[in-house]
Amino acid sequence: MTRYWLHFDISGIYPHGWPPVVGVTGRDLDDCLKIVRCRYGPPFALLTKVVEDPDLTDVQPGMVPLGRPLGVPVWRGIWYPPENITGPEPS
Repeated sequence: MTRYWLHFDISGIYPHGWPPVVGVTGRDLDDCLKIVRCRYGPPFALLTKVVEDPDLTDVQPGMVPLGRPLGVPVWRGIWYPPENITGPEPS
Protein backbone atom coordinates (compact mmCIF):
# COMPACT_ATOMS: atom_id res chain seq x y z
CA MET A 1 0.00 0.00 0.00
CA THR A 2 1.14 3.52 -0.79
CA ARG A 3 0.00 6.75 0.84
CA TYR A 4 -0.56 9.95 -1.19
CA TRP A 5 -1.48 13.59 -0.77
CA LEU A 6 -3.41 14.50 -3.93
CA HIS A 7 -3.87 18.20 -4.72
CA PHE A 8 -6.72 19.32 -6.99
CA ASP A 9 -7.72 22.48 -8.82
CA ILE A 10 -11.26 22.92 -7.56
CA SER A 11 -11.74 26.48 -8.81
CA GLY A 12 -14.36 25.46 -11.35
CA ILE A 13 -16.34 23.04 -9.17
CA TYR A 14 -15.94 24.06 -5.51
CA PRO A 15 -17.95 23.78 -3.25
CA HIS A 16 -19.57 20.85 -5.01
CA GLY A 17 -17.85 18.22 -2.90
CA TRP A 18 -14.18 18.09 -3.89
CA PRO A 19 -11.71 19.18 -1.20
CA PRO A 20 -8.53 20.91 -2.44
CA VAL A 21 -6.34 18.17 -0.94
CA VAL A 22 -7.15 14.50 -0.35
CA GLY A 23 -5.07 12.03 1.64
CA VAL A 24 -5.59 8.50 0.37
CA THR A 25 -3.91 5.09 0.62
CA GLY A 26 -4.15 2.39 -2.04
CA ARG A 27 -2.31 -0.24 -4.03
CA ASP A 28 -0.88 2.43 -6.38
CA LEU A 29 -1.73 5.89 -7.69
CA ASP A 30 -4.38 4.59 -10.10
CA ASP A 31 -6.11 2.73 -7.27
CA CYS A 32 -6.06 5.87 -5.12
CA LEU A 33 -7.51 7.99 -7.92
CA LYS A 34 -10.28 5.43 -8.39
CA ILE A 35 -11.13 5.61 -4.67
CA VAL A 36 -11.20 9.42 -4.75
CA ARG A 37 -13.26 9.63 -7.95
CA CYS A 38 -15.79 7.13 -6.60
CA ARG A 39 -16.21 9.29 -3.52
CA TYR A 40 -16.16 12.83 -4.94
CA GLY A 41 -16.84 12.80 -8.68
CA PRO A 42 -18.13 13.62 -11.19
CA PRO A 43 -17.37 16.28 -12.17
CA PHE A 44 -13.71 15.38 -11.76
CA ALA A 45 -11.34 18.01 -10.44
CA LEU A 46 -8.00 18.51 -12.19
CA LEU A 47 -5.13 16.79 -10.37
CA THR A 48 -2.34 19.37 -9.93
CA LYS A 49 0.16 17.74 -7.56
CA VAL A 50 0.94 14.28 -6.18
CA VAL A 51 3.01 13.69 -3.04
CA GLU A 52 3.90 10.01 -2.63
CA ASP A 53 4.48 8.64 0.89
CA PRO A 54 4.13 11.96 2.75
CA ASP A 55 5.64 12.07 6.23
CA LEU A 56 2.72 12.27 8.65
CA THR A 57 4.63 11.84 11.90
CA ASP A 58 4.31 15.49 12.94
CA VAL A 59 0.95 16.36 11.37
CA GLN A 60 -1.37 18.00 13.90
CA PRO A 61 -4.93 19.31 13.49
CA GLY A 62 -4.75 22.72 11.86
CA MET A 63 -1.61 21.86 9.86
CA VAL A 64 -3.55 20.28 7.03
CA PRO A 65 -5.51 22.43 4.54
CA LEU A 66 -8.97 22.13 6.05
CA GLY A 67 -7.78 21.98 9.66
CA ARG A 68 -9.29 18.56 10.32
CA PRO A 69 -7.59 15.60 11.99
CA LEU A 70 -6.45 12.65 9.89
CA GLY A 71 -8.21 9.32 9.52
CA VAL A 72 -6.23 6.06 9.44
CA PRO A 73 -3.52 6.35 6.75
CA VAL A 74 -2.45 2.69 6.92
CA TRP A 75 -5.84 1.45 5.70
CA ARG A 76 -6.88 1.48 2.05
CA GLY A 77 -9.12 4.48 1.56
CA ILE A 78 -9.43 8.21 2.10
CA TRP A 79 -7.86 9.34 5.37
CA TYR A 80 -8.11 13.07 4.74
CA PRO A 81 -10.67 14.46 5.03
CA PRO A 82 -11.09 11.74 7.70
CA GLU A 83 -13.54 9.24 6.23
CA ASN A 84 -11.99 5.84 6.87
CA ILE A 85 -12.39 5.78 10.65
CA THR A 86 -14.30 2.49 10.77
CA GLY A 87 -12.12 0.30 8.56
CA PRO A 88 -10.40 0.05 5.19
CA GLU A 89 -12.12 0.30 1.82
CA PRO A 90 -13.07 -3.08 0.40
CA SER A 91 -10.75 -4.28 -2.35
